[in-house]
Amino acid sequence: MIFEISQQAAEFYKNEFVLGDNEAIRLFVRGAEGFFLGVEKDLLEQESFIIEKNGIKFFITESDQWHFQGKTLNFDQTSETMILS
Repeated sequence: MIFEISQQAAEFYKNEFVLGDNEAIRLFVRGAEGFFLGVEKDLLEQESFIIEKNGIKFFITESDQWHFQGKTLNFDQTSETMILS
């Protein structure tokens, strides 16, 4: 598997986003002086890598997959931050 999302991270986004038909949460690479996790609601792109967790679909486009390869997205409840490791 290219990428995993923890139950805690999926629950966080489930509570933060209201998704309509054919909408999903897009995970992408943002960068300026380093690379960071970008997150937005977007129309699901079928050619992308798609993960469904807790009833929510997440996707990563082919051009951003290199950043997520072999990693897990987790939510740290203590610091209330997402951790990509």
